[in-house]
Amino acid sequence: MGKFLGYTALILLAALMVAGSFLGYFLLEGSPPELHVASLPETIGREYVLTVSVRDTRSGISSISACLNQGDRVFELDPKIYKVKEWWRGSGIKEDTVSWVIKPFTLGMTEGKALLRITARDSSWRNTLTGNAQVWEAEIPIDLTPPRIAVKSTVHNIRTGGSGLVSYRISELPSRTGVLIGERFFPAYPKPGGAEDMYVAMVAIPFNVTKPKRMLIEAVDRAGNIARVGFPHMILRKTPKVDTININDHFLEQKMPDFMARYSEFQGSPLEVFLKVNTELRHRNNQEIENYCKESAAEILWHGSFVCLPNSAFKAGFGEERHYLYKGKKIGRSYHMGSDHASFSHASVPAGNTGLVVFADYLGIYGNTIIMDHGLGLFSMYSHLSEIQVSKGDKVERGDTIGTTGMTGLAGGDHLHFGMMVHGVFVNPIEWWDKKWIQDHILTNLSVQ
Repeated sequence: MGKFLGYTALILLAALMVAGSFLGYFLLEGSPPELHVASLPETIGREYVLTVSVRDTRSGISSISACLNQGDRVFELDPKIYKVKEWWRGSGIKEDTVSWVIKPFTLGMTEGKALLRITARDSSWRNTLTGNAQVWEAEIPIDLTPPRIAVKSTVHNIRTGGSGLVSYRISELPSRTGVLIGERFFPAYPKPGGAEDMYVAMVAIPFNVTKPKRMLIEAVDRAGNIARVGFPHMILRKTPKVDTININDHFLEQKMPDFMARYSEFQGSPLEVFLKVNTELRHRNNQEIENYCKESAAEILWHGSFVCLPNSAFKAGFGEERHYLYKGKKIGRSYHMGSDHASFSHASVPAGNTGLVVFADYLGIYGNTIIMDHGLGLFSMYSHLSEIQVSKGDKVERGDTIGTTGMTGLAGGDHLHFGMMVHGVFVNPIEWWDKKWIQDHILTNLSVQ
């Protein structure tokens, strides 16, 4: 009996030791949680998202709180509290990430420095009800004043499908700036060779937009404050020409097999393939072109007016509305986003102006194509080529031969499709062949101080 009681006592003692170890490790431990603050800005503006990650592998997280102090004023952010489900387990939450949207203006804060304090507590009993605490502090400037914008350029008479340039000053270094036209954003660049506070943005009015909902210059400072101002402008509407193109069986039998071989998703009769190519592939290719025009040199690479195919006949213009007929029945519609010119077969194609080749390959309905960057968001495009004589990354001078005309892609005959784009928006090339137009609408606005 005594021996049995002795064993029992030993078992109870061992159990108490295990329980004590458990309590000591989980509930009486003295290590505070690990606390990590995501990247913090140099300044906080009218809105900032603060993200904090906390980790505690023992008793678990009890609370995560944050506040901003300005002088004797304290601005508390909503704390995250973690309930203790079982007293022996703590909260059970070992790791979590919390975000707060800080709006100093809404909180009633003023410009100047503020102390940001973040506190993370665990579920330990070591400090009674408060747990172990990890505190992180940083002093951060509060900036609630948006930058000031001063419009300097004056000539903004832009045609639908046309180009323009806007010059302006900004009172402080922006994190982002440009011109909003409708839903499109045209990024600005520091003025080449100009003062540090001068910016220029090449802009365009899409061919099918007669009255943009907004035309505003935007500047965002490093604190996230946004300034938007209008600028004087006039939109000159251009009515597109309507053209009819008859599609016959000979054209379909000659052109569609190439698309069927290149694109497994375009199968069926030649007519069915044409309908898909002329809609789905056209849309996809135009999106690809826009993507190639997202990055541009922050300087002007071109000089003088642009050149096109010499000794050529004009065949089709920019923005023309094309109606396709097959055996007298309308089967589709598209818009011509360039200018077509024909000379003799396999005629040498000159670079429209000095620039960098950003694309030189096959491009769906456009066939063999070259796209060149001329700086500040201006691009030129040469399509349906029979031969490409340059490579991506090449710098080409104005008038250099870059390829030969052909009838690749959806072309029905040997010609050059010449296009111009501003940040991926197709514009009328005819403006860029006109030296006086360039002087009046681009260079004059570029030269203002």
